[in-house]
Amino acid sequence: MVATSHPRELAPTAKTPEQPAEPKWSTRQLSNRRKVLAAMISIAVVGSLQGGDPALHAVAMPAAAKALGMDPGLASFLKSLGTVVLAASLLGAGIIGDNKGRKRTLLAGVFLMTAASLITATAGTAWMFGIGRALTGVGTALSFSMCLAMIPAIYPKAELPKAFGIFFGVGASVIVVMTSLSGTIQTVFGWRFNYVSAALICLLAGLIAAALLPETKAARPRKFDLPGVLLAGFGLVALVYSIGRASGMGWGAPEVLVGLGLAAVLLAAFAMWELRAKDPGFPMHLFRIPAFSAACIAGVLFNWADASLLGQYPALAIPAGVAPGAVSVIVAVMYVGMIVGAAVAGIAQRRFAISNRAMFTSGLLLCAFGLAIQLFLDHPGNILLPGVGLFIVGFAVMWMQNPQAAVILGSAPQDQLGAVGAVKPAVGQFGFGLGFAIAGPIAGIFMTGPVLDVQAYGQGLAFQAGIFVIAAVLVCWLLRPRRSETAVTESQS
Repeated sequence: MVATSHPRELAPTAKTPEQPAEPKWSTRQLSNRRKVLAAMISIAVVGSLQGGDPALHAVAMPAAAKALGMDPGLASFLKSLGTVVLAASLLGAGIIGDNKGRKRTLLAGVFLMTAASLITATAGTAWMFGIGRALTGVGTALSFSMCLAMIPAIYPKAELPKAFGIFFGVGASVIVVMTSLSGTIQTVFGWRFNYVSAALICLLAGLIAAALLPETKAARPRKFDLPGVLLAGFGLVALVYSIGRASGMGWGAPEVLVGLGLAAVLLAAFAMWELRAKDPGFPMHLFRIPAFSAACIAGVLFNWADASLLGQYPALAIPAGVAPGAVSVIVAVMYVGMIVGAAVAGIAQRRFAISNRAMFTSGLLLCAFGLAIQLFLDHPGNILLPGVGLFIVGFAVMWMQNPQAAVILGSAPQDQLGAVGAVKPAVGQFGFGLGFAIAGPIAGIFMTGPVLDVQAYGQGLAFQAGIFVIAAVLVCWLLRPRRSETAVTESQS
């Protein structure tokens, strides 16, 4: 269990008579620590595709948009399409994995990503490019949600922080390699080869996972919650699509307002359906746990910070003449920060008993600092401040992501690991899409011309930093200790 100082911060696991207390197959099929570690590394490599693909995509997208003749509105939409589809597909992917087999679902997702990346790489039109990105989103949903669902089946709950430290640390290391090479690949071979590279990595990761991972699924299969899946999926699509369109049309445009209203209605209907359904696809009661809600809020925000800086820096530097290879190396600094953050977070929280409240609050403040210092950038070719900001935000992401993942997966009933595990990438990809979609319009408020300049870049990110400071205060308040809980803690001492 995550180290914490207050029982309020623990997310208890709901249990039913049908579900096993601990997975039986982990001791039978993974008979020693070496096999467990090999399986964990395989899961981490597959999980890294969820972060590596957007990193490759961010570097390739400006050249792809130009080559395929995309107008700014279409380019903005296709830039975040994979993220939108991923978020929309996650609940369905989680339920399928729980019922049909998590390894089988993971492999289907990885091999779909392979095919989708090849479609994107060979696209001759913007819409074929979009089909490739949409299928990539579906494949990522199938694979990444199952990565998270399989970890509690390998490691006992007490070791989840350690397991997620390995997962995020190894995953970030793979992403560093993918990102740092993407600019060089694009410079030498062209933007299409970034997507070819993604396809080859997906294929290799899938073959390794097929050899090393055991199968696991729910002991009690549940009915597929089609109404819930459709309501959640269409609601998230409407929400993120509307935010993306606002970047080109303005927030007051009828299309944007109608889309946002539709999203609110659909997501409210989803919540009502899940609360009343006999066999809901997702246990909505988990949101009553303060730690679970705080973990979801943190997931939206740290992915927002990640995507905002990841999207804005290449948008400033590449048009200003900075070589794509140099940009990819600087962007990779974020993932170096993630490696460090993953290692430090797991050790620090266990050794010093740092509460989830402190982890989330300090992480959001670090995000704010990494964004705010961009205000002092004086030239697009000055790589120091972007590099420092990317490292700080990367560190903060993993500083929060370890306790976030442990809280969310530690809350899940064994028979709903896939469905509950889908929450983490769902809120994360919503935050990532939000960061990509909203950073441009915010920077546009400060632009004095048609091209993103240093002043607008810094002021836009500093404005977002203020939002993160407010969010840190709100999360700190949400996880505040209660007098009654303090009394319980003292009575148990």
